Amino acid sequence: MLFLLLASGIIRGQGCSVEAVADTLVACEGDTIFLNASGALEYSWSNDSTISCDTCPSPYLILRDTSTYVVVEGKSTVIQQATNGNFSSGNTGFLTNYTHNATSIWNEGTYAVGPNPNAVHPNFGTWGDHTTGSGNYMLVNGSASGTKILWRQVRNFPPGVQVKMRWWMLTFVTPAGSLQLKLFGNNVGGTVATPASSGVWQQATRTFTVPASGNATLNLMTLSSAVAGNDFGIDDVTFEYECTSRDTVWLLPKSDAQIRLDSTPVFGCDSLCFEWVNTMDSAGALHYSWFLSDGTEDTSSTFMHCLSDTGTYTGYVLTSSAEGCSDSAALPSMRVGHTRKLESISILSAEKKWMNGTWVLDPNEPTGIAVHFEGYAGSGGSDSLYVSFGSNSVQASPLLPSVTEYSWDPLSFSLEPQSICAYLFTADGCVDSICQNIAFFPTVTVPNFFTPNNDLRNDELIIESTNAEVLEQRIFNRWGQLVFETTRPDEFWDGRINGNLASPGVYFLEVRASNSYTLGQPVVQRTAVHLMD
Repeated sequence: MLFLLLASGIIRGQGCSVEAVADTLVACEGDTIFLNASGALEYSWSNDSTISCDTCPSPYLILRDTSTYVVVEGKSTVIQQATNGNFSSGNTGFLTNYTHNATSIWNEGTYAVGPNPNAVHPNFGTWGDHTTGSGNYMLVNGSASGTKILWRQVRNFPPGVQVKMRWWMLTFVTPAGSLQLKLFGNNVGGTVATPASSGVWQQATRTFTVPASGNATLNLMTLSSAVAGNDFGIDDVTFEYECTSRDTVWLLPKSDAQIRLDSTPVFGCDSLCFEWVNTMDSAGALHYSWFLSDGTEDTSSTFMHCLSDTGTYTGYVLTSSAEGCSDSAALPSMRVGHTRKLESISILSAEKKWMNGTWVLDPNEPTGIAVHFEGYAGSGGSDSLYVSFGSNSVQASPLLPSVTEYSWDPLSFSLEPQSICAYLFTADGCVDSICQNIAFFPTVTVPNFFTPNNDLRNDELIIESTNAEVLEQRIFNRWGQLVFETTRPDEFWDGRINGNLASPGVYFLEVRASNSYTLGQPVVQRTAVHLMD
């Protein structure tokens, strides 16, 4: 029969339980949430990528609008003493088929619980317990009837864990005893012999897997049937296992007050108007406070403003929701640049006339230009001046803010009407421009001979001209008779009179070149021309 020495047949071991301090956390989006868990030696947090440390007991995370929950997994090494495993409570806490005798274990198959085997058997030595040397332990005179339950407990563990059961043994009289641990009647490992020498404590270890029910019936059996020897002590029965448990923390974001603005810096020359809109608040549910460095404050949901003074501006916006969440953001950089004003373009030529907004120039005279512009405080860099005319352009050296004039003299111009345009760029990127129209009086170049002999060289009296809209030619012989006349710039005398080749000799040419700028005063040239064979 099995003697009942405990109040209940099942001894429940301590479970493995990691616990989060708070099961639910409520905060505003973007807030830092501090987590805390206890009850384990190792921690693993999951289900949120913003967790600062996924293996710490007290990490933090940034609450987002997609946050829902986090899970903490705890791992611990649990070491539990069997119920009255050190026998300090006496003869209780376990079941056995051995016979208890508190004063004598002279007979085989008996045991006592006490601090000294000699006190219950005169042939045994005096040895203290394993724990303190003065406490109780189980004193056993091994059974001579073979297999018998020495110690039994029914334990509760986390299902499926690997449990190491340990106990300490001391041999009273050799030869040693033989023990076998069983789980639900099945052997756990091989047999265990008590120490080969008397009076020496030795530990035994066996490992088993807990069934899915979590209940484990453990029997420590004696196997030897020897009458001599087979006497020993048992002490400090313990269990060790690795356990894992989980807890969930639910995350509840409050109504959002977050801000998203276009981050592109804005710039304007001489003035700047802008509009800021929080794209995270399409419903217009938030309260706003806008602040600019020029002193402007506004509480509109959409912030519209204009700046007219040159300089760089900063600002920020504050938002709050109905649930008390708030956020802030800096406004993008705002800068107003200054346009450096161009005042005039001067034509540097001794021979020029002003006609209807155009300077008319003598193409035979050297010509330059000068550009005049304002001086100003500057914007932290050098300014640039470009001038274009016809298909050409020139550039000034980098301009300091104090410089107010720059010139090029002389310049080479194409001789058709054109515009001279100046462009002044500030270091900010602002630009001003000014243009001036110019034109040229006609020019005429007359050869002093020609040879109309049909050799395809110099067969016509070709008069070269520029800017001539009308080229009036009149040719006279030495008797003053008119032999050729035209007003076309592209028509010339081929040396014939009424279809017949004129006689070689000296002829007299009068050329009048005009365009819209000569105003009835054409350029006139008179010269003698030789017609040669």
